[in-house]
Amino acid sequence: MLVPNSIEIYKENLPEHATLPTQEEDIKKLYSQMKYAKTINVLDSIKQAKNEEIYYKTDHHMTSLGAYLLYVSYCRKAGITPAALTEFTEKEVSSSFLGTFDSKARLPNQTPDRITIFENEKNTDLKEVIYDSKTSKSIYNEEYLSKKDKYSYFLNGNNSKVVVKTKVENGQKLLVIKDSYAHNMAQFLCQNYEEIHFIDPRYYHLSLTEYAKENEITQILVLYNYENLLTDLGVRGIK
Repeated sequence: MLVPNSIEIYKENLPEHATLPTQEEDIKKLYSQMKYAKTINVLDSIKQAKNEEIYYKTDHHMTSLGAYLLYVSYCRKAGITPAALTEFTEKEVSSSFLGTFDSKARLPNQTPDRITIFENEKNTDLKEVIYDSKTSKSIYNEEYLSKKDKYSYFLNGNNSKVVVKTKVENGQKLLVIKDSYAHNMAQFLCQNYEEIHFIDPRYYHLSLTEYAKENEITQILVLYNYENLLTDLGVRGIK
């Protein structure tokens, strides 16, 4: 799953004579060269929902609502029934988020973004969440809500490995090889899997093939946003 950035979805708002992105074209070209992977088209569903709050305005990530669109696209390709939004309660956890775009532009009187999550019993009542060597009961870290890097509230920011153990008993274990675009998808993936293993190849340098075998992984999702795919050296470690 290669996810376009907001610059592709809202390119009509770019300044006059700005260089137009070619993300859609590049993603389709890349997908056409993949022989052994099932590719997931998220462009259409994102475009259809572009008038909703699916990207933060001051940050390069997608919102929780945007992550839900990715989750639904993944489930449909994987043959899984996605949980409906009506099965969750939306909760605002911050109204003062100023993200990476704000850090670069530093515009005066910038209107902050809201951070919301979608809660239900399956993503709040967990067996265990292991962040590298630390253990928790939550896929969120509230300490970050009082800091600049509020997006790290999701899945405790950047870790080499995070293992989420839910109370879903179906024997299904998902390995997500990812960048930070996957972090706020955890709240939705908890609905369908007994375990979700998130690995960031920038920091995890052992064999992912062996990891999948040792942990009896049943499905693998590779998820990157377009820009990171081009610049993240950790992608080379996916093998």
